[in-house]
Amino acid sequence: MRWACVLLLSLTVALVPPAARLPSHVVCDGAAYDYCVQSLGCTAEEAAKAERALLPNIVKSMTCAQADERCSRLQSALGLRDSELKRMVLVQPPLLGYNLEYVAEKLEWLKSRLALSDAELKKIVLYSPKVLSYGRDTKLEPSIAWLQSRLNLSIAELRKVLLGKPGLLGLQSKVFSPRLGWLQSTLHLSDSELKKVVLLRPTILVQSVEARLAPTLRWLNGTLDLSDDELRTTVLRFPSILTYNVETNLAPTLEWIQSRLDLGNSELSKLVRVSPQVLSFNIETNLSPKIDFFEKEIGLSLSEVRASLLVSPSRLGMSLKKRYRPRLEVCRAAGADPVVVLNRAAHTDERFCKGLNVPLEALRAAQENVQCDVFDRKTPSTRRRAD
Repeated sequence: MRWACVLLLSLTVALVPPAARLPSHVVCDGAAYDYCVQSLGCTAEEAAKAERALLPNIVKSMTCAQADERCSRLQSALGLRDSELKRMVLVQPPLLGYNLEYVAEKLEWLKSRLALSDAELKKIVLYSPKVLSYGRDTKLEPSIAWLQSRLNLSIAELRKVLLGKPGLLGLQSKVFSPRLGWLQSTLHLSDSELKKVVLLRPTILVQSVEARLAPTLRWLNGTLDLSDDELRTTVLRFPSILTYNVETNLAPTLEWIQSRLDLGNSELSKLVRVSPQVLSFNIETNLSPKIDFFEKEIGLSLSEVRASLLVSPSRLGMSLKKRYRPRLEVCRAAGADPVVVLNRAAHTDERFCKGLNVPLEALRAAQENVQCDVFDRKTPSTRRRAD
């Protein structure tokens, strides 16, 4: 309650105007348009689009002073930068006419209902400003309560899901229910497994079954020749795989991996089943440099790289910058066989160093060196000037 009073006071009294805002006494014709252009820095096209989204009576009665007051107090209450306020207005123009007390009560309720910090509340409203237009009892609470009950979520878990996809707030159960039911029946998931999938990838709840989920599962099943249990296990390991586009993301990456490592179909299937996240990696910036590193820096042949990755497919998912390069530097300094960098990739830093009989501090220094080297290579012009 104390926070509600502070917030209401902030929305009623506080003013944190951008420098370019109009004086509060100026009254304009087409005030919403003028406010967006002169105070928020919108283009004429953006301002016109925002004004068209308002009800005619709001457009007719609104003054620049009113728009400035509402936006300034909302900005102050949420701690928004000018660019963030502009984004919110362009995404949800009707907020220019919202009742300040109504907004204050809605924000306080959300903060309390989901146990949100100030920063978390800001994130939800910033990324889904439409929540400010939803009725608390008619939209917000029913959707929150249904989702929490259906997946048996704690408050912390519910908060995690909604922070992962703020746009879920206000969606009706008739949107969620068919998708969750389809996922659960198609993959033979238990309630706890369905919950795990949503917690790891909340955006699954807004994916179309017909346009995305079903085609992706069919592609995975057909391309990798997976059994029902293997398909289920693959999705549980990496639920995000269901949200990627087959034509532009999954298929090209799969084809590249098979070609680059010279894998048979069964070998490719095994690699993806065990480490499905590799299909989300960028070829140019992740996969290709990593395999090149195994060959050129560690000194392995392609057949040796392939054999190592098939023994432990997760090795392809480990970081080149944070794990492989620093460990290779330590191995070279210790005179150890570089192949241990790949063979012991899953070891913790402490265990890796103990196996080489080198101090952990040596690896930490190598990790710092790699970080600095990456930064330097990203800013070559700065290095030239410094030289």
